[in-house]
Amino acid sequence: MIGPLRFLGLGTPFAEARVAILGVPLERTVSYRGGPAQAPTAIRAASDSIELYSRIFDCDLGGIGVCDLGDVDPHAALGEMLSTAEFAVGRVLAAGKGAVVLGGEHTVALPSVRAAAARGPIQVVALDAHTDLRDTYGEDGVTHATVLRRVSEIASRLVIVGARSFFGGEVGEPFFAGPDEIAGRLDPKVPVWLTVDLDALDPSLCPGVTNPEPGGLTYHDVIGIYRTLSGFQVVGMDLVELAPPFDPSAVSAITAAKLVLEGIAAFWGRRMVRPPRRGGNGTIP
Repeated sequence: MIGPLRFLGLGTPFAEARVAILGVPLERTVSYRGGPAQAPTAIRAASDSIELYSRIFDCDLGGIGVCDLGDVDPHAALGEMLSTAEFAVGRVLAAGKGAVVLGGEHTVALPSVRAAAARGPIQVVALDAHTDLRDTYGEDGVTHATVLRRVSEIASRLVIVGARSFFGGEVGEPFFAGPDEIAGRLDPKVPVWLTVDLDALDPSLCPGVTNPEPGGLTYHDVIGIYRTLSGFQVVGMDLVELAPPFDPSAVSAITAAKLVLEGIAAFWGRRMVRPPRRGGNGTIP
């Protein structure tokens, strides 16, 4: 039994934190495999297996100030869950802190982007195997399959990376880009929200997702995207569509936890200050 479930065991008070984490265990519009309601807890549990230090971004999360706000009520109606998430993310952003949302199905990106857009123009980068650009899905306009269409109606620009599953109607839309095209598609003056659907990764690396799609990004591709976005003002990110029941090894949950850690380090971390290395005689070489 792992102790109180906080991401990486970190419990900085909200007033002192630089980053706040919110779980949104939403699972109402999934169309294939279930399980994303279990994801926030699985990611927190998996974070117990990783260290606080990011070698890639030379940052110790223990020194950033990370507050875990827990989860919104998983038993509330869909609209209530989305409204609660929007309010909570808005509170985090209004306090000048980075917001990290643990989904849940991809629909949870919508209230997050709404909260960011309420503060001014926002541009969105989405990592996703699917386009999620349907106008409706099963007669509903707010689902995991329509979420990026709804986001595109709010954001000043949307860039989708990793898409390889199309329903046809969106072919030719201007949203799609490769990892090396992201910087040229963004306005450096406008804040960014990053939404990471884990099915953007190759399923051989991250099999525990709701809708796996052959091919896809590598873990290092995503880290490269983080490096690119670290040059912009990222105000928040969400990570969605983990399906713990479909990966008994839990490597997918560990991958998710590691991507959250590296995202925090990349976007809100401070590089560690190290003393100068000294030579064998005690002098600085």
